[in-house]
Formats: sequence, structure tokens, C-alpha cells
Amino acid sequence: MTDRLGLRKLVEADIDLLEQQFQSAAGAGAEQWFGFWNTAGLRQRLALDQFIGQQDGALAIVLGEQTVGKVDWFTSTSWGRANTSACWEIAIGVFDSDRGAGIGTKAQALLVNYLFTHYPRHRIQATTAVENTAEQRCLETLGFVLEGRIRQSQWRNGAWHDQLLYSVLREEWEKRATS
Repeated sequence: MTDRLGLRKLVEADIDLLEQQFQSAAGAGAEQWFGFWNTAGLRQRLALDQFIGQQDGALAIVLGEQTVGKVDWFTSTSWGRANTSACWEIAIGVFDSDRGAGIGTKAQALLVNYLFTHYPRHRIQATTAVENTAEQRCLETLGFVLEGRIRQSQWRNGAWHDQLLYSVLREEWEKRATS
């Protein structure tokens, strides 16, 4: 099934789907539900630059012609000055009905390939909730290395939650691709 999986630029119809799918706890998933959010900015961003910016971006995850989620990336400069130490941080949202079929793993692999191919960044990182064992397995399958726990860094569902920080370096990714 995931052999028909791909990434493409977001279009207006995708914005409707994102609003429908991610505006509830069931749709977003327990580890990604942060409450209702203003989606008007999605259409504005689509009109501005189709979600392909210098500091961040997003792509639709498609299975054949059907949109099944989205991947995002944004600049993380927590490790030093932006001009020398910036890296990408990635995130993913797969629609509830399409979870558990390997889509997340394949989509994130496609995203990492895309980012290392088109941008000269050296590091890609991802954070995930301690409770999100599916995403932890996904990142580890892709060769991301667990770097540590970020204590009480995310407010969700009325409480502070720890996050796990993972990363992959360009040379690690390229080595896996050739082996």
C-alpha cells in the first residue's frame, strides 16, 4: 500500500481536509490535540507561498490521489546562531483512518530525503510525546537517534508533558541510503 505513497504541494482542497481531520481530539490524536485553533491562516499561507518558505514548509501526504495527512518542517535554532547552527525540525499528522499502516514512517522518510536533497542543512530533528511509542518506533526505524528527554516542555490536555528529542545527521542518512 505505501508504494503508492508520495508528497506534494498543498492545495485548497487539502486545507478543507486538514480543518476537518485535525480540529478534534479524535482526529488529531491524543498526543497532538492542543485544542481548537484558528485555521484562517492556512488559506492565507497557501496564497502567500504554497507552504514553501525559507524558514518552514508543509506538504500533503498522498496515497495515490487521496490526501491522508501532512508533513511539516520548520527552522529550529535552539543550538546556536541561526546562520551557523540552524537545523530542520519535522512533524507529521496522518488522518485517523489512515494510521497504523506504515504511512507515517514512509512519509517521514520521503520528507527527510526531500529536505537533505534540496537544503544544505546538516541536522534534522523531531520531538515526540513520551507516550507516543508509535512515533518513537518510526523515528528509530528511520535511523533517528534518541538524544534525550525535554522535561515538561509541552502543555497539552491540562498538564505539562515531557517530550523526547531525536535527530539524524546528513551523513548518517546518506550512509543508510547507500547500505
